[in-house]
Amino acid sequence: MSADPLVHFDSPMVSVFNETVSENWSFDAASHDGKASIVLYLTRGTVASNIAAQRGLISIAWVNGTRYMENAFVDTSTLTTCLKTTTGTWTDDAGNINWGFSASKDFKESVATIKSPTINGTFKLKSRGPPIYPGGLVYPDDRASVLLGPEMYWQEQFPVADAEVHLSIRGTPFDLYGVGGRDKNWNSRPWAVISGNWDMARAIAGPYGLMLWNYTSAIDGRPYFSATLMKSDKVIFRTTNQERVCSETYGSVTLTKNGPVHLSSAPGTKSPLPKSRHTGYLIDLVSPETDEHWQFALDFSQTTFWFPASETLNVGQFAGNVSGGLVGGNQYRGAASGSLQEFVL
Repeated sequence: MSADPLVHFDSPMVSVFNETVSENWSFDAASHDGKASIVLYLTRGTVASNIAAQRGLISIAWVNGTRYMENAFVDTSTLTTCLKTTTGTWTDDAGNINWGFSASKDFKESVATIKSPTINGTFKLKSRGPPIYPGGLVYPDDRASVLLGPEMYWQEQFPVADAEVHLSIRGTPFDLYGVGGRDKNWNSRPWAVISGNWDMARAIAGPYGLMLWNYTSAIDGRPYFSATLMKSDKVIFRTTNQERVCSETYGSVTLTKNGPVHLSSAPGTKSPLPKSRHTGYLIDLVSPETDEHWQFALDFSQTTFWFPASETLNVGQFAGNVSGGLVGGNQYRGAASGSLQEFVL
C-alpha cells in the first residue's frame, strides 16, 4: 500500500490485496437545483464482506425523489496508463458488464461509462479546480501527505467540477447537469472499522469552489479536518486547523438541524432507518493574515442513499443547496454534493 504523494493520482496505490484492503474511485454529482443526484463507486478489494472483490455500485435519485441502486460484482478490473490518459475498466467474463472511466492525466476531464443489461450511459466531469491532497496542497507536491487520518488515504482528483450525466436505467432516462467531483481512497481496513462520524461536501457557488472533509477517526478518536476554497480554478484558501493558531488559516463546520431535508430511507422501505440528525452545515473559513472570512450555508435537498454502514453507523449521500461568499462581499448561490456518516443513538 503506497503513501507516496508524488505517485499519479489515478495510479493504483494497492499492489497486494488481503482480506480487508480496498481501493475505491468515487464519482458524485448533484443537479444545479439540488433535486437530482448520483454517486458511482468503482472498487477493488474487500467490499461488503466480499474478499478481494471487484465491484461497481451506482445510486441515483431523480427529481421526484425516486431512487435506484445497483451493485455489479465483476471478474476483472484493469487500470491502463497512457501518455495523456488513464483508463479503468471493470468487466465480467461473459461480456455483459463494462463499467469504467477515462480521464486526462492533467485531471481536466473525466468520463465514466456504464454498460450493462440494466444501465447504459455516461457521467462526465470537467474540472473547476486543481487536484488536491488532504489539507489543500495542489498535486504534485512532495510536502503533501495522502493521509486524511489514521489508515484513511485520500486523493481528490476532481475536487469540484461541472457534471453532466446521461443514463438509461431499465429504460428510464436520468439526465443531470450540475456540480460534481471525483476522489480516490484506499484503506487497510473497512471504512466502518476505521472511521466514526464524517461529513464530506463539495460545492460550487458563483466563482467559488469548496471541498470539505470533517472526519473523526475510530482508531484514535480524534477529529481531522480539511477545507479548501478555490476561485477561478485556483486554490485561494486551505487549512487543516479548526481553531485559530497564531496567524494560520482555520475553519469550522457547524451541523445545522433546521433545514428542509433529513437524510432518510427510500419511500416504501419496510424498516426505515432513523433519519439523519442534521440537515446541513454552516461553514466558516478564516484567514487572519489577509483579514478575510468566508461563510457558506449548505442545506440538504435530496437523499441519494441512506443505509447502515455497520450495526452502529449509518451512511448517506446527499445533494444540497449552498449560499455564501466573502463576508461583507458578494453572496452567491449554488449546488453541493456530499456524504456523511453518523453513529446510531
